[in-house]
Amino acid sequence: MNAINFLGIVYMAIDCFSHFAVPLFILISGFVLYNKYSGKIEIKKFYERRLMSVLPQYLIFSTFYIGTTYIGSIILAKSLNLDIPKIVYFYVTGGSEYHLWFFILIIQLYILYPALIGIYNFCHSRGKSAELLLLVFLMGVIYNVYPMPDVFILGKSTRILETLTKFIPYLFYFILGIIIRNRYEELLRKSISKKSIYCISVLIFCYTFCGIFFYAENYFNIDISKILPIIGDYSKWVSATISPLYYVSIFALFFYISLHIVNQKGMFFDLLKKIGNYSFGIYLIHVFIMTVLLQVFPRFGLDWNNWLFYPLIFCLTLTFSIISVDVIKRLPYSKYIIGSTR
Repeated sequence: MNAINFLGIVYMAIDCFSHFAVPLFILISGFVLYNKYSGKIEIKKFYERRLMSVLPQYLIFSTFYIGTTYIGSIILAKSLNLDIPKIVYFYVTGGSEYHLWFFILIIQLYILYPALIGIYNFCHSRGKSAELLLLVFLMGVIYNVYPMPDVFILGKSTRILETLTKFIPYLFYFILGIIIRNRYEELLRKSISKKSIYCISVLIFCYTFCGIFFYAENYFNIDISKILPIIGDYSKWVSATISPLYYVSIFALFFYISLHIVNQKGMFFDLLKKIGNYSFGIYLIHVFIMTVLLQVFPRFGLDWNNWLFYPLIFCLTLTFSIISVDVIKRLPYSKYIIGSTR
């Protein structure tokens, strides 16, 4: 964007708020895995099932995005250097397209799950689940404040160490998901008062507002220490500590809303259910569709500084993604391309 205006502030607020998505997915992953594998695990069978549910799709779409990047550079007459080591690096780090890093994270958690569930069961049997959750919380905070250094490979700076340890700041959400599953029936019996919901909403609003300043620091090179001198010098620590609590507050709010939607049902529920069934494929394909739209829209005078740009991009990306998944699912062995759409 060109400047900090009302549109820019709204965009930064939405950006700050929407980052709960990956932590929530990791929490749900912990919940679902513990629901199915809470005791002794048949290691070979577990790895075969879990890796086959993500690895073929990851490799196919990594290849697809590398290919489209190469073709796009030819069409747009841009220079592109794709040597073999760089392509291998893309596959290893999820770098073929920006959203594919998420698969590296999921694969790491699948690989570590037998060890993690062993540690959790050991702590749970001794009444130390809360201590384990606190430990992984602190590990995540320290990791986000002091990220892994770059490593030089073949004379080039790489983030391979950061990639290999990507799971560390997400262990808090994963373990939290396991704990929630362990006490889920008890949690469902507890009613959430409207007063609690209002308090949670206020907290979410306050942090989202503060988050705008952190985003302005990144997007517009604003010196946050001059605007918020109290936390300016400790902004990394404040952000790393509060962010998980912020996301958990959003989880609680959305859980309350989702229960209401499920009870009411209706057209909105049916739409969300369809998006849920197609979500894996939507996630894989949506970046390609959005990239095409981002090339087309400016030709019609619509860019990042236009209010209409955002809802149009969102609605068209979602619509074309659903249509694409609907077409692909009819192909043989489609589950290896876009996952199951049941």
